[in-house]
Amino acid sequence: MKINHGNYNIGFLGNDNQGLKIGQMIKGKIQQILNDVLLIEMENGKLVEAKSTIPIEAQKNDILKFRIKAIDENQIMIQPITEEVKEKGAIDTAENKIVNLLESLNVKSGKEEIELVKKLIVNEIPVNKEILDNIIQSKGSFEKIETLLNNKPNSVTQNMITKDIREVLKTLLKLEVHTKENEYNEFQKVKELGIKSSNGLETQKNIMEKEHQKLFDHKTVHSNINIQDMNFEKIIFLLKNNLKMNMLNMTNINNILLKDFTITKEIDQLIEVLYENKETAHLGKSLEQIFSKLKDMILEKKFEPGEMIKEIHVKLELVKQSIENISSKEQGDALKNIANLKNSLDFVSKINQFQTYFQMPIFFNDERKNLELYISKDDKNRKKINPKDVKILVALDTKTMDKVQVLIGIKDKNITCNFKVTTDETKKMLLAFENDLKEALKLLDFKGISMKYVVGNSENNMIGQELTKKEIDEKIRFIDLKV
Repeated sequence: MKINHGNYNIGFLGNDNQGLKIGQMIKGKIQQILNDVLLIEMENGKLVEAKSTIPIEAQKNDILKFRIKAIDENQIMIQPITEEVKEKGAIDTAENKIVNLLESLNVKSGKEEIELVKKLIVNEIPVNKEILDNIIQSKGSFEKIETLLNNKPNSVTQNMITKDIREVLKTLLKLEVHTKENEYNEFQKVKELGIKSSNGLETQKNIMEKEHQKLFDHKTVHSNINIQDMNFEKIIFLLKNNLKMNMLNMTNINNILLKDFTITKEIDQLIEVLYENKETAHLGKSLEQIFSKLKDMILEKKFEPGEMIKEIHVKLELVKQSIENISSKEQGDALKNIANLKNSLDFVSKINQFQTYFQMPIFFNDERKNLELYISKDDKNRKKINPKDVKILVALDTKTMDKVQVLIGIKDKNITCNFKVTTDETKKMLLAFENDLKEALKLLDFKGISMKYVVGNSENNMIGQELTKKEIDEKIRFIDLKV
């Protein structure tokens, strides 16, 4: 819908067109309709003549909302929000197609399954029976194992954490049955021997402990299993990144990507253990020095995450070798921490085949804080990131402003910075420096600069794509579901 400035009194929104912003919502009542020309009365009584470039189902006196789509010297482009009704109809049609597809594949077509298909489409993963069954069964297996672990936390062996989750569930269920059978058999033996109740219970306990030890002779349980709060997004993330469906990878998703126990916390823990012993304190200091350089690297524009991770790997190996030659009570904890940290860094390296993700401590005022950087690529076939078409998520823990996140979208010479903070006070602090930031971005040759702010505690993360609802709906509507 186009509005000509000749018929448009800009005064109702400001003194000039600088008062208008792309994405702004305006409301008006339809006073007259002549073919595709509308006379709209705005909320302040001003009349606007508008020409509709699309069919619009509206009657006289209808009150409609419009969104400003674009602004230039001669005209502004607005979009009637009534289109959302049509979009909803198209989405309903798409959902009916999804239901038909699920029924044709002999898969339950409940609300959860429909949402799963939508997520697969958005993530450009083929929708077929094999993939659907794999995801649904894997999610169920993770949930059942989480319940088993809550009841018996020591029932998982080291080799189980890297095996397919469905195979692990089968093994654990067999062990559960085997254990119950043994408990029953031993109880019967005790009963037949006529042993007194107290002695019988003690005998049964001793026998069961020996049996349990036999089953787990070679058990070395992973120190930090975390497979809680299972959902389809986590399963799909593993599929997208060609990662095995196992407890180790799911633990890494929860701990690293969803911040239950970040790489920064792992490094802090290792450094703390090294400082506990005089013989290893120098190793903690040498590891700490790597991260003290990080802030300077960023300010000097010499920040290379890949090279830094390589340096950390080398340093960890040197620390490991040194610790193995030192006899101390902290040796076991330090070696365990190094093994877990290496695993976390390896996990990040694997997922970086399709994006760039970096999580590391950074020093601010002599305190280590967590820095998180995520750069996505729309074209997965590109080895290098296109600096003119990219989305970047930067998250930083700060001392005075808590967590500050910014999702940066760059398209040619345009840049959008979406800030997410935890309090209104922090938002005010950022707004005070907004003009300085805009001037700095202009020096980088950006022409279109947009700043948005949200106050809330929920976090952006790289598990789900940063897509708008409209982008998701469009993908659902136009993709061929059966391909």
